[in-house]
Amino acid sequence: MQLRIEDILPEGIEIEVRLDPDDPAFRELGLKGPVTGSFHIKKMGPQILVRGNVQALVALKCARCLADFDAPISEEVNIEMRPAMEMERFGHDIELGADDLDVEFFRGDVLDLGHLVAEQIALALPMKPLCREDCSGICSRCGADRALGPCQCEPPMEDSRWEALSELRDRLKKKRD
Repeated sequence: MQLRIEDILPEGIEIEVRLDPDDPAFRELGLKGPVTGSFHIKKMGPQILVRGNVQALVALKCARCLADFDAPISEEVNIEMRPAMEMERFGHDIELGADDLDVEFFRGDVLDLGHLVAEQIALALPMKPLCREDCSGICSRCGADRALGPCQCEPPMEDSRWEALSELRDRLKKKRD
């Protein structure tokens, strides 16, 4: 979805978006349906402020048990967009500060809101997706899903290298008691 900068009124504009999951901007995100959202967009001199939220349903794979699951994503958007020529004026050796993390740059007289929305969805994806917080995962030896019950693996043999530390722990525990 593209928005011409000249279409932004002095008091700003409200935009409701509903973007198709087949859009090339969303190809790598695994969307399970359309992306929806609403924005208030306002010009502040050469800068453009974009405030609002986006929602989507994303297909993920659990990091513990490898099960496929769908996760709802809801992300607040608070972006300041600046003309790219502002960045080019300083060259490529710019040190970014904490305030610059919510800054995007644009070229020309059109904003690509689809790219902006895709970026916000990608940033909202969990680094370690879990199908549920208490997911037991899979056994590292036999691959059995622990959510279905304990696996049939033999308990791990004790490593004799730790025996001296176990004895020390037992002696210290007896002293405290």
